[in-house]
Amino acid sequence: MSKIVMDWDHWRNWIRSYFDMTILKRGWAYYGDGHVREVTTEGTSIIKAKVSGSSTYKVHIDLSSFMRSKCSCPYGSSCKHMAAVLFEVAEQMGFDPKEFLTGRRSDAVTQQQINLTPKQAVKLPKATDTCEEWLAYFEKQYANSKVYNAFSVEELYVRAWRQLNKLADDWEPTIRSIYDIQVVLYLKQLCDALAEAKSGMYDFFYNGGYFFSKIAKHSREQLTSVLREIDVDKAQMKYSGHLKELAAYLAKNVTRKSIYSYLKWSEVNKLLWSDLLYEKGLVADELTRLRKIAEDKDRDKGAREAAVAALAHFDMMSEDDENAWERITTGIDVLKPEDWFGYLHNFAAAEQWDRLLKWLRWLGPVVRKDAVHYASEYLGLWKKASASIKVEDEHREAMVALLPASYQHYSRFLIEKEEYQAWADLCLLLNLLPIHIESAHLKIVEQANVRVLLPIYHYAAEECIQGKNREDYRQAVKLLKKLAAAYKKLKQSTRFEAYVQQLSKQYSRYRAFQEELRKGKTIT
Repeated sequence: MSKIVMDWDHWRNWIRSYFDMTILKRGWAYYGDGHVREVTTEGTSIIKAKVSGSSTYKVHIDLSSFMRSKCSCPYGSSCKHMAAVLFEVAEQMGFDPKEFLTGRRSDAVTQQQINLTPKQAVKLPKATDTCEEWLAYFEKQYANSKVYNAFSVEELYVRAWRQLNKLADDWEPTIRSIYDIQVVLYLKQLCDALAEAKSGMYDFFYNGGYFFSKIAKHSREQLTSVLREIDVDKAQMKYSGHLKELAAYLAKNVTRKSIYSYLKWSEVNKLLWSDLLYEKGLVADELTRLRKIAEDKDRDKGAREAAVAALAHFDMMSEDDENAWERITTGIDVLKPEDWFGYLHNFAAAEQWDRLLKWLRWLGPVVRKDAVHYASEYLGLWKKASASIKVEDEHREAMVALLPASYQHYSRFLIEKEEYQAWADLCLLLNLLPIHIESAHLKIVEQANVRVLLPIYHYAAEECIQGKNREDYRQAVKLLKKLAAAYKKLKQSTRFEAYVQQLSKQYSRYRAFQEELRKGKTIT
């Protein structure tokens, strides 16, 4: 077994000096993303590896004479690929690779002789193992991890994903995909537990959202990528035992409430049961389990409602929407539209327009209760439906029902339909000043029918005057100039002049306003 002798001080102080800081940072990114493969050693000083990037490059590092080190990339030497390999080797040899990145030391270790290959005492995961055996390895490696802030949780997640992911590089693709799913589920559970344990800390309170949203984003991307690529038929036929274990793991965690719920367990549950786990035997067992929970009055309310939502999911998978609605309305106290929008987006993607329309109608009363939060996504779905089937009048009614939250949607709708008078009436109804209205809309209406803008400018000018301060007076004068241009376009300048005279007389005691009128040459 090949061993390598490493003087860490020499690495930090001498070898590191061959790299520009920009190169080190790029190498750190490659190392963090798991691009380093097939690390081998020769004697006590030679390291060889492959690094994937735009192509796969071969790296040869000679620790005894670093000048002889080289890479097959165009850069040749002291490149990001070599840096990534050095970070990887440092970690495998028990040193902190961050010290090589920063040049700053964090411990008292100066020299070690250590195997580059994993210790024989550690049983690495194999493709023939069960999910339970994989989890035992994960627990042994990461269950007692120390974290001190939200950033260190994300760092642990990235490191663990990279380390666990590359253990299955040479596995058959289907079992590899199942393994990757189990890794994501375990790391989500681990990070949730760490977040809960540290939730009272100042750093977690203020910074946790940012770092846990990154974890959720990566987890969601990995799950959707795997589920898109996996051979579902092969997984269900050849690896049914593993799928059963995945279902059990989900069942154990689905009611867990994450402090940072950027990726809910219920969402993960839907993803997996919508395709990979949707096998007759597994579904039958899951339905039996869910019905028992939903009917058990002694169970926690949250667990019962989660079971009802899951049963509704299976109703929807079999296109029994009426039964799903019945379950939801009778079994869940507070309906949250965001729990169901995902299904509606799927209907739109599958061009199931009639089905989408039914669900939009059903969700309407719920959305109206909190239109500020839900109007935008809800009306976006309405727009897709209206573009494909003849429901324009109903689409319009949905927007009107959600005013004022639906203003942006309804305003664009009226402009597209060239209903300029209705658009102007909407702006007046909501007491909008021109500053609150999209300038593009104002230009369109001005060119098409400037007359409908007159009440908007009149209202806005007088609202500004009521502000009774110099800046508002200046804004009023600018609006009066807009009015002057509009009346001129309509060949009614005399009406504008009469209006300004009446306005000046009405607010004759507002000396600052009178001054601004004269400065703006609105009156003489």
